[in-house]
Amino acid sequence: MRTHGTSALFRWLRSAVPVMSLVCLLYGMLGCVKPEPPAQGPLIRLHLLKGDAKTEVAILTITATDQEGKPKEVTQRFQSAPFDLLGASFPPGTQGAVSVEVKLYGQNDCILASGTARPILTSDDELDVSVTMSAIPLCGEGAVLTVLVASAGTASGTVSSQPSGISCDGLGNGCTLIVKKGSAYTLTPRIGTGTFSGWFGGGCAGTSSCTLTVDQDTIVHATFTSCQGWCKETAPTSGKYPNLMGIGGTAPHNVLAVGDAGTVYRWDGASWKSVTLPGEASTQTLRAVAAKIAGSVTYLAGDQGTLLQLRDGSYSQVPGVPKTNFRAIAIDQQAASTAFIVGDSGTVLTLSDGDSVMSRTLGTANLMAVCQLPSKTPSALLIGGTPSLGGSRAFVAEWDGNQNTTVQMNAGTSITGNLYALHCGTSRHHFASGDNGTFLQRDVTEKSRVEDSWTSVTGVNIGSKKIRSMWSSGDNFIIAVGDSGMILRFDGTSWMPMNSNASTNLYAVWGTSPTNIYAVGDNATVLHYTP
Repeated sequence: MRTHGTSALFRWLRSAVPVMSLVCLLYGMLGCVKPEPPAQGPLIRLHLLKGDAKTEVAILTITATDQEGKPKEVTQRFQSAPFDLLGASFPPGTQGAVSVEVKLYGQNDCILASGTARPILTSDDELDVSVTMSAIPLCGEGAVLTVLVASAGTASGTVSSQPSGISCDGLGNGCTLIVKKGSAYTLTPRIGTGTFSGWFGGGCAGTSSCTLTVDQDTIVHATFTSCQGWCKETAPTSGKYPNLMGIGGTAPHNVLAVGDAGTVYRWDGASWKSVTLPGEASTQTLRAVAAKIAGSVTYLAGDQGTLLQLRDGSYSQVPGVPKTNFRAIAIDQQAASTAFIVGDSGTVLTLSDGDSVMSRTLGTANLMAVCQLPSKTPSALLIGGTPSLGGSRAFVAEWDGNQNTTVQMNAGTSITGNLYALHCGTSRHHFASGDNGTFLQRDVTEKSRVEDSWTSVTGVNIGSKKIRSMWSSGDNFIIAVGDSGMILRFDGTSWMPMNSNASTNLYAVWGTSPTNIYAVGDNATVLHYTP
């Protein structure tokens, strides 16, 4: 901890070397060797605002980028008051965006308050940062109940709770409540227009009121619709009909569709609106969107090193990324989410919540698909794309996020040409799709002997059409989209075609739940599914 006293001590230590040098100068005849002054890196001092008098422990976590461009995390635990001034020092040359998180704990490791900051380091000097602390109610006994209301077509509705606290609309208002763990809440849908098509999550199902016990952070989805099945929505084209390549978001009222020439459409819960991006991003083809449901950051990726983050309504370019074409994003759903971005020439980026970027190269293929392996570590991935230089088989590999890469499909069934989509299963199958209608699966439990473990998916005929994207809410509900309006659904046992009511090529699919799914494609096509 860097209290006022320890701050003074730190200043003394930083000045100790000149004092010692003076002593050596005066007593040089005694054989004193003048020491070299140590290199001094930046010192980050945090001034906490709105602390808690009951604080017994403060934990400070700071992530920064060192001189070699690698993320460096410093975690310090402070166990004596006062807790209004904390600090940490970093090696010389540490610069760029910094992620700061402070948590204050009371008795029995009960969390009282938390705060974050994202300062910018520009030199090896001292940096003073003020962090506003937000109190956390029900110390150690609280859980967050979140309701996500999706409105499809011209439908509208709200969800209220008993006891009161939730009064949620399709725009995201009144949708989050901190409750005491073990509390029972009854959620009731109220139709504005259209119909209520049902619940998902929290143990809720059907179309009547739902009573649930909140023992942990819980998200419940509610969907109102005026059009069942796959229905086409109206995008703000303004006379132009760009191809849409990616879709994603954080909630039913915050959905982004992206595509040609910097095109971004945003669904705010009521209508689609066109978004103008900053700088060069407004002219680049955008290919992917990803975010954590109920999270605070959305990532957009595209050509020429375009990698944007949407945070607090503002779009900004992520610094320190290579000038390559980015084609796909995967994001884990852990508390501290990490995004994995892949692109041309084997480029793989790992982007932490603290905006620290780590860049690696896996082979020479242009990487077009990535998924996170939920049955393994959060950084374990399946990655695939075009053939490597001089080859004809699509590149696909399992990567542990560190040093180990296991190439897939070296023998037996493989994909000739490009691989377009990957799906990482939890307990049953992984799926991969590519040119010429190739559609393969692999058992999740398969170990390292993977060369011959991929087999063709049977029971569905897609001809030579390409499956371009897959999304799931679990092993028993997977949606795949592709050429000529093709949409398939997997129920855990078999794949079945769905009527898309469209004929254009579809490039991306994403949803917040099985009752609220989007697909996008050529000519500004936006499809919305509700059951």
